[in-house]
Amino acid sequence: MHVLLGIDDTDVLGQRPGTGRLARDLGAHIEQHAMGRLVGVIRHQLLVDPRIPYTSHNSPACLIVEGEGGSNGAARRLFAAAADYVVQHCAQGSDPGICLVEQTAVGLAIQDFGRRAGSEVLAKSDALDLARQHGLLIEELGGSGDGVIGALAAVGLTAEGNAGRFLELAGGLRELGERVTARELRRRGIRLLSVSRNGEPVSDAAVIATGDWVRPRLIAGQPVLLVEPTDDGWCCFDRKSKHPDSTEAADA
Repeated sequence: MHVLLGIDDTDVLGQRPGTGRLARDLGAHIEQHAMGRLVGVIRHQLLVDPRIPYTSHNSPACLIVEGEGGSNGAARRLFAAAADYVVQHCAQGSDPGICLVEQTAVGLAIQDFGRRAGSEVLAKSDALDLARQHGLLIEELGGSGDGVIGALAAVGLTAEGNAGRFLELAGGLRELGERVTARELRRRGIRLLSVSRNGEPVSDAAVIATGDWVRPRLIAGQPVLLVEPTDDGWCCFDRKSKHPDSTEAADA
């Protein structure tokens, strides 16, 4: 059984760690305490609007965790442990919220909420009412509690399967280094998608220049790394240099 654990608003402007880093640390904590196996952590981008009191980029995170199948008690224990961890490690003055649900139980209404959060200003009451109506575990953990909006949206977008980037993946992303073969990426479950105009295929022997920043996109429910051919060989299409000021680059 895979469960989705969304978290948001765990940081404040100018402080570290941000939500992405906290989500990765929480995933490690879950595995260290044998509460489940971390499948991945995904960062989502929601609407950036002056009417929304986000800290820097309004980007919640969702953990995908493989746990005990068919056990509501296990899900509640994981939810309680995650809530405790977020409370202990979130930034002082933040407005955290979390949400947890079995992945197969996320219906179209929750997925639609996630999509709407990318273009609309939503209220905390919208998130709480919808989550409780559909039986999701959701909780405000401090401050205004507005983090429940992003937490629910992250769950919906992850379940829908076509938004966000992986910050972490089972098998690891951060130790891959500056150059890695296509074969090794595929071995880790990452699909490669060429963005060249003629759709040039990527052989297993191809060496990908990563810029030490491998962040596959979530496409059709799978981690997909976009790559492009250059005069110097294959390289990641999404590069850290494209996002020099983003929390995605700096903190995640």
